[in-house]
Amino acid sequence: MPYMRTLTPRQETFCQLIAEGIYTQTEAARRAGFAETSASAIGARMLNGSDYPHVIERIVELKEQRQRRYGVTMEGQLERLHQLSAGAEEAGQFSAAINAEKIRSALGGLTIDRRETINTLDQLSRDEITARLAKLAKEYPQAFALAKGMKDVTPNGDRTRGQAVALTQVEDAAQLDGDPD
Repeated sequence: MPYMRTLTPRQETFCQLIAEGIYTQTEAARRAGFAETSASAIGARMLNGSDYPHVIERIVELKEQRQRRYGVTMEGQLERLHQLSAGAEEAGQFSAAINAEKIRSALGGLTIDRRETINTLDQLSRDEITARLAKLAKEYPQAFALAKGMKDVTPNGDRTRGQAVALTQVEDAAQLDGDPD
Protein backbone atom coordinates (compact mmCIF):
# COMPACT_ATOMS: atom_id res chain seq x y z
CA MET A 1 0.00 0.00 0.00
CA PRO A 2 1.70 3.22 -1.10
CA TYR A 3 2.01 6.07 1.35
CA MET A 4 -0.38 8.98 0.90
CA ARG A 5 1.60 12.09 1.85
CA THR A 6 4.74 13.31 0.18
CA LEU A 7 7.90 12.95 2.20
CA THR A 8 10.62 15.57 2.36
CA PRO A 9 14.03 14.42 1.14
CA ARG A 10 15.27 14.21 4.75
CA GLN A 11 12.24 12.17 5.80
CA GLU A 12 12.79 9.79 2.86
CA THR A 13 16.44 9.33 3.79
CA PHE A 14 15.43 8.78 7.42
CA CYS A 15 12.92 6.11 6.35
CA GLN A 16 15.51 4.30 4.23
CA LEU A 17 18.04 4.31 7.05
CA ILE A 18 15.52 3.02 9.59
CA ALA A 19 14.34 0.34 7.16
CA GLU A 20 17.93 -0.91 6.84
CA GLY A 21 17.69 -1.76 10.53
CA ILE A 22 21.26 -0.89 11.46
CA TYR A 23 20.85 2.65 12.77
CA THR A 24 19.23 4.01 15.89
CA GLN A 25 16.54 6.62 15.38
CA THR A 26 18.97 9.33 16.50
CA GLU A 27 21.74 8.20 14.15
CA ALA A 28 19.28 7.88 11.26
CA ALA A 29 18.05 11.43 11.89
CA ARG A 30 21.63 12.73 11.97
CA ARG A 31 22.55 10.94 8.76
CA ALA A 32 19.38 12.23 7.13
CA GLY A 33 20.60 15.77 7.72
CA PHE A 34 18.75 16.84 10.84
CA ALA A 35 20.61 18.98 13.36
CA GLU A 36 22.85 17.16 15.80
CA THR A 37 21.22 18.83 18.80
CA SER A 38 17.67 17.86 17.85
CA ALA A 39 18.27 14.51 16.07
CA SER A 40 17.13 12.43 19.04
CA ALA A 41 13.85 14.32 19.46
CA ILE A 42 13.14 14.39 15.73
CA GLY A 43 13.84 10.67 15.39
CA ALA A 44 11.47 9.91 18.26
CA ARG A 45 8.72 12.15 16.85
CA MET A 46 8.98 10.62 13.40
CA LEU A 47 8.63 7.12 14.82
CA ASN A 48 5.91 7.77 17.40
CA GLY A 49 3.18 7.08 14.83
CA SER A 50 0.99 10.08 15.57
CA ASP A 51 3.06 13.08 14.46
CA TYR A 52 4.23 11.64 11.13
CA PRO A 53 2.12 8.57 10.26
CA HIS A 54 3.22 8.81 6.63
CA VAL A 55 6.83 8.21 7.75
CA ILE A 56 5.80 4.97 9.48
CA GLU A 57 3.87 3.89 6.37
CA ARG A 58 6.93 4.50 4.22
CA ILE A 59 9.19 2.52 6.57
CA VAL A 60 6.76 -0.41 6.50
CA GLU A 61 6.65 -0.22 2.70
CA LEU A 62 10.45 -0.17 2.45
CA LYS A 63 10.77 -3.15 4.81
CA GLU A 64 8.22 -5.11 2.78
CA GLN A 65 10.17 -4.33 -0.40
CA ARG A 66 13.37 -5.59 1.21
CA GLN A 67 11.68 -8.76 2.38
CA ARG A 68 10.30 -9.45 -1.10
CA ARG A 69 13.64 -8.66 -2.74
CA TYR A 70 15.87 -10.64 -0.41
CA GLY A 71 13.40 -13.15 0.98
CA VAL A 72 14.69 -12.47 4.47
CA THR A 73 12.28 -12.29 7.35
CA MET A 74 12.79 -12.54 11.08
CA GLU A 75 10.72 -15.71 11.23
CA GLY A 76 12.58 -17.23 8.29
CA GLN A 77 15.96 -16.47 9.82
CA LEU A 78 14.93 -17.89 13.19
CA GLU A 79 13.64 -21.07 11.53
CA ARG A 80 16.80 -21.47 9.42
CA LEU A 81 19.09 -20.97 12.42
CA HIS A 82 17.05 -23.52 14.37
CA GLN A 83 17.52 -26.05 11.53
CA LEU A 84 21.26 -25.35 11.41
CA SER A 85 21.55 -25.70 15.18
CA ALA A 86 19.67 -29.00 15.24
CA GLY A 87 21.72 -30.38 12.33
CA ALA A 88 25.00 -29.37 13.94
CA GLU A 89 23.95 -30.91 17.25
CA GLU A 90 22.96 -34.20 15.56
CA ALA A 91 26.36 -34.25 13.83
CA GLY A 92 28.10 -33.76 17.18
CA GLN A 93 29.28 -30.27 16.25
CA PHE A 94 28.26 -28.64 19.49
CA SER A 95 30.31 -25.50 18.97
CA ALA A 96 28.45 -24.78 15.72
CA ALA A 97 25.11 -25.56 17.39
CA ILE A 98 25.86 -23.19 20.27
CA ASN A 99 26.90 -20.46 17.82
CA ALA A 100 23.64 -20.83 15.86
CA GLU A 101 21.65 -20.65 19.10
CA LYS A 102 23.55 -17.52 20.16
CA ILE A 103 22.68 -15.86 16.86
CA ARG A 104 19.03 -16.94 17.20
CA SER A 105 18.78 -15.47 20.69
CA ALA A 106 20.34 -12.19 19.53
CA LEU A 107 18.03 -12.04 16.51
CA GLY A 108 15.04 -12.75 18.72
CA GLY A 109 16.03 -9.94 21.05
CA LEU A 110 16.84 -12.16 24.01
CA THR A 111 20.47 -11.09 24.17
CA ILE A 112 22.46 -8.02 23.21
CA ASP A 113 26.03 -8.19 21.94
CA ARG A 114 27.77 -5.20 23.46
CA ARG A 115 31.50 -4.66 23.38
CA GLU A 116 33.54 -1.97 24.99
CA THR A 117 37.09 -0.98 24.31
CA ILE A 118 38.86 -0.14 27.51
CA ASN A 119 42.23 1.57 27.63
CA THR A 120 44.64 -1.14 28.74
CA LEU A 121 48.15 -0.79 30.03
CA ASP A 122 49.39 -2.90 27.10
CA GLN A 123 48.65 0.02 24.80
CA LEU A 124 50.69 2.51 26.81
CA SER A 125 54.42 3.15 26.50
CA ARG A 126 56.74 2.51 29.43
CA ASP A 127 57.04 6.27 30.04
CA GLU A 128 53.23 6.67 30.11
CA ILE A 129 52.87 3.78 32.58
CA THR A 130 55.64 5.16 34.79
CA ALA A 131 54.02 8.60 34.78
CA ARG A 132 50.65 7.10 35.63
CA LEU A 133 52.15 5.10 38.50
CA ALA A 134 53.93 8.20 39.82
CA LYS A 135 50.65 10.09 39.76
CA LEU A 136 48.91 7.24 41.59
CA ALA A 137 51.74 7.12 44.15
CA LYS A 138 51.15 10.81 44.89
CA GLU A 139 47.36 10.40 45.10
CA TYR A 140 47.44 7.18 47.17
CA PRO A 141 50.68 7.16 49.18
CA GLN A 142 49.28 4.66 51.68
CA ALA A 143 48.91 1.97 48.97
CA PHE A 144 52.45 2.46 47.74
CA ALA A 145 53.77 2.48 51.31
CA LEU A 146 52.23 -0.98 51.74
CA ALA A 147 53.81 -2.17 48.49
CA LYS A 148 57.23 -0.85 49.54
CA GLY A 149 57.05 -2.67 52.88
CA MET A 150 56.38 -6.04 51.26
CA LYS A 151 59.22 -8.42 50.67
CA ASP A 152 59.44 -10.14 47.29
CA VAL A 153 59.74 -13.87 48.01
CA THR A 154 59.22 -14.94 44.40
CA PRO A 155 62.42 -16.28 42.81
CA ASN A 156 63.28 -14.35 39.65
CA GLY A 157 62.93 -17.48 37.51
CA ASP A 158 59.31 -17.97 38.61
CA ARG A 159 58.19 -14.40 37.89
CA THR A 160 56.14 -13.78 34.79
CA ARG A 161 57.17 -10.96 32.51
CA GLY A 162 54.11 -8.96 33.60
CA GLN A 163 54.96 -9.33 37.30
CA ALA A 164 58.58 -8.32 36.72
CA VAL A 165 57.53 -5.27 34.67
CA ALA A 166 54.93 -4.25 37.27
CA LEU A 167 57.47 -4.54 40.09
CA THR A 168 60.00 -2.47 38.14
CA GLN A 169 57.36 0.17 37.41
CA VAL A 170 56.40 0.45 41.09
CA GLU A 171 60.06 0.90 41.95
CA ASP A 172 60.47 3.48 39.16
CA ALA A 173 57.38 5.36 40.37
CA ALA A 174 58.73 5.43 43.92
CA GLN A 175 62.06 6.84 42.66
CA LEU A 176 60.27 9.49 40.63
CA ASP A 177 58.34 10.41 43.74
CA GLY A 178 61.65 11.13 45.48
CA ASP A 179 61.85 8.03 47.67
CA PRO A 180 65.48 6.81 47.88
CA ASP A 181 64.54 3.11 48.31
